[in-house]
Amino acid sequence: MTKEMNNTASEAAWELAIQYDERAKKALGYKTVLAFILSKAVEEFKGICVKDIAELIEGEIYVGKAPVDPGHTNKMNGERITGLNTENAEENEGLLRYDILFRVRTPGDVKKSYGIIINIEMQKDKPTGYHLSNRAIFYACRLISAQKQREFEHMKFDNMVKVYSIWIVANMESNSVNHIHFVQDTLYGTYKWTGDTNVINIVIAGITGKPDELGEEINPAQADSVELCRMLNTLFAVKLDNRMRFQMLSDDFGIDIDKGLREEVEAMCNLGQGLLEKGVNKAQEEAIINFYKVGVNVTVIAQAMGKTEEEIKKVLTDHGVNLDH
Repeated sequence: MTKEMNNTASEAAWELAIQYDERAKKALGYKTVLAFILSKAVEEFKGICVKDIAELIEGEIYVGKAPVDPGHTNKMNGERITGLNTENAEENEGLLRYDILFRVRTPGDVKKSYGIIINIEMQKDKPTGYHLSNRAIFYACRLISAQKQREFEHMKFDNMVKVYSIWIVANMESNSVNHIHFVQDTLYGTYKWTGDTNVINIVIAGITGKPDELGEEINPAQADSVELCRMLNTLFAVKLDNRMRFQMLSDDFGIDIDKGLREEVEAMCNLGQGLLEKGVNKAQEEAIINFYKVGVNVTVIAQAMGKTEEEIKKVLTDHGVNLDH
């Protein structure tokens, strides 16, 4: 295959990945999906049904719109979180943006006062260039610092709103859920400082994309985390029939599947399948070339790969390999 062909294939795969990411964020951004995540990841909503939580989500759900960068998150027209999307798009081009950002009232908050600010981030795999927990801490801290002059003024720090930054990391080797938060340790004496040490919360859910990996025997203390992983694996599993997917999301997790959510998930899964096939094809092509270069003949390669000799020869010639044996 020529350099130009390789570049074209890489660009096509990159475009697929971008489209998949956008569809995945939109699917996550539906109220009933968000409500289920809150019911399993946020203490204030545990034990509450998904429909009731969905009604507590206020205003617009910002998907890929609200900037993270200092000096930008807080540029709003004097409103609280509902004003996050008031910036000029050209002015903020190239900025980090939260995948999903919204506010939710807590149960019993009849005054609709503070509530909780929720950020949800989707990662297609574990990053290798930095520690994900460090990035999550930065995002959560930005959600706190951006509240100055919006949620509270001057020295009224007791009016800070609790934040949750929830990260979903796909393609992990095993399922996991971790909660990162502040803890006060008394190193000397008996005095305890009062205040909301739980104002910053980070939840990282690692998923494999395989719903059937989670066993039936569940430790009651881990039940919410297991159900969170089960739902996310069901939503994002590439090799799962969509009819079964939607039935499980509805029957097992109480998520309403309307036309919009169905279309987003179907589009996302089609893109995911395309990415999977491109990955498989690339791996097969590399195997064929490597086998041939170490002296394995075309006939043997074809038998091992379940392909015709003509198909093997085409792969080799497309990659510029001389057929000399």
